[in-house]
Amino acid sequence: MLRSTVGVLVLATAWTAVARERIEVSSDGQETVRLKDASAAPVGTARTGVPYGTVPDWSNTLRRQCGGLAVADLNGDGWNDVVVGCYISNSYPPYTDWENLIYYNTGGQLEASPSWVSTDEVSTGDVQVADINGDGYPDIFAANGGSSMSPCVIYFGSPTGPSPAPGWTSNIPARCWTNYALPFDFDHDGDPDVLICGQGNSSSDPYRPMFLFRNHNGTLETVPSWQSAETSIQNFLAAADYDGDGWEDVAVSKWANFQSGVYRNLAGTLATTPAWTVGNTDTDKGVGWADVNGDGWPDLALGHSPTRLYTNAGGTLTLTWNAVAPYFGHSDLRFCDVDRDGDPDLAEIHFSNGKAQLYVNTGGALDPVPAWSYDSPDVGTALAFGDINGDRRPDLVLGFSGVPSVVVFYARPPAVVPGDLNCDGARNFDDIDPFVLALSGYDAYDAEYPACNWLNADANGDGAVNFDDIDAFVALIGT
Repeated sequence: MLRSTVGVLVLATAWTAVARERIEVSSDGQETVRLKDASAAPVGTARTGVPYGTVPDWSNTLRRQCGGLAVADLNGDGWNDVVVGCYISNSYPPYTDWENLIYYNTGGQLEASPSWVSTDEVSTGDVQVADINGDGYPDIFAANGGSSMSPCVIYFGSPTGPSPAPGWTSNIPARCWTNYALPFDFDHDGDPDVLICGQGNSSSDPYRPMFLFRNHNGTLETVPSWQSAETSIQNFLAAADYDGDGWEDVAVSKWANFQSGVYRNLAGTLATTPAWTVGNTDTDKGVGWADVNGDGWPDLALGHSPTRLYTNAGGTLTLTWNAVAPYFGHSDLRFCDVDRDGDPDLAEIHFSNGKAQLYVNTGGALDPVPAWSYDSPDVGTALAFGDINGDRRPDLVLGFSGVPSVVVFYARPPAVVPGDLNCDGARNFDDIDPFVLALSGYDAYDAEYPACNWLNADANGDGAVNFDDIDAFVALIGT
């Protein structure tokens, strides 16, 4: 499989098709890749202890360009559904459909074909779920753009799910090619505001500021009342209180010629210029906050080449970690405690080589080499986490441009070790209390020992956890 990447801004190009060659363009139009051998099989690798397998547990069958993913219970039935935002570009062969989609979840299984399809069909680079109008039902914010710079929209929720028709449309002066949206209550008035980032649509009009739509008691303004001082190309946003003043600040990743950085939240007023920048103007894509080392301060991951982590020491960010991998070309990155051991792990997906990777957090430090990877023959575009099959473990959803355009990896519980109820690698008297807790039911045990397997209490191996396991458990003590 041959891949090559070229930075682009103007997408009007006359394509000459080569046998078996595909041409893919990223959702922001900044990257183009030529793919050969479309029949190549995906390749997955997994280290022991990583909860995901090497092949997806669920895949869709639609050829789409997935711009964004979200996992949430949209219809109130207690099961998380998957929202897919689809974009359009000058890829070859052309894509014929790009409506936004919802795959509803019934009893832990996603439907094979999406039963929710948006009535509008514009280029969507990101989707976010939040109760924007305050009616108790989750809404979908679609960050739209493309070369036509379509306005952003909201599909408002209801007891049976969101309306497929937009109920709100942004009105940004000069319009914007929106790449990402971040719903968060920046002014702490009880309702989520929405910050967006993006760009222009051509080499003669390439830049835009970031915009903030304030929420006034459930009504989101259509004309943004805040914008950043800098006009640039931005692609991802993440919020956390990095300076410890009680207000969530915003990290922004930016494309070439601009410095990724952090904009402070000054007691409910978002600064228009960054308080901290990375000190270079490389092609960054993706940001995420998480307390990696467990010191109470959120650290910052950046989709750089290589992936970077800036450790936060009392509000001061310092580069402390670089990933080790042969190639970096980010489309998305996310923190999630995938192994449920109490510290956040880092996942990423890359556009040009189609590879998703997971860096495990071991004792407060990210391993530099990925412990898990999935290499698709298609380009990687998005990722999300959420419990889909109902076992309380974070499943991994990946988005691609191609077919399948969405795949899911279910998080598998650890291997069963009968008698080791506290997962310390030994069977002794320290396991007695957690064994008693396990006898009271899955929920109580899982809440106390999330990184363990409840079936470790099945000491007699009959597939059930009950009082019949007591004698067998006692016999295992000390073995």
